[in-house]
Amino acid sequence: MSSSEAAFPRRTLLAAVLAVAALAGGCFQPLYSDYTSSTVGGSVKTAMRAIEIPEIKGLMGHYLRNELVFELDGSGDPDARKTLKFDARLTESVEVVTVDYTNGRADSAVLIGTATWSLTDTKTGKIVSSGVNSVRAPYERSSQRFATVRAARDAQIRAAKNLATIIRGQIAADLTS
Repeated sequence: MSSSEAAFPRRTLLAAVLAVAALAGGCFQPLYSDYTSSTVGGSVKTAMRAIEIPEIKGLMGHYLRNELVFELDGSGDPDARKTLKFDARLTESVEVVTVDYTNGRADSAVLIGTATWSLTDTKTGKIVSSGVNSVRAPYERSSQRFATVRAARDAQIRAAKNLATIIRGQIAADLTS
């Protein structure tokens, strides 16, 4: 068997796979399209703009709210008609990963941020979407106090951004009809 004869079935198989992929490509609809309908009426995009996000307690809550406003609406227009209300509770914990035994100090830590949230339709009071999401944000601890405080704050900000991205995706998936 020559190399050209062995290449023929590979080319045929590749062509068949590409043909099936091209035919199946028309079956998919983008999640954030203007034409993807939502369970609360309208498109998913407009439903996500109709989410009211009140203040969330704590530093991580502040950053989570800001990220969600940006990711769900983008404009933060206070005059927009809000038909859904977001509610969240955040918990934080720190897990020590490594310890320097010569001086007894933790070298690094992991911030674990957990958000328990729900999305409620303000007209009916029905919970449209809910979840519990958790993220981990590692950071280094230093012998300099300010450096450790700043690294911990940066970990809180990273955790809030990651939580916002996860929550936005879950809300969009739950709103899709």
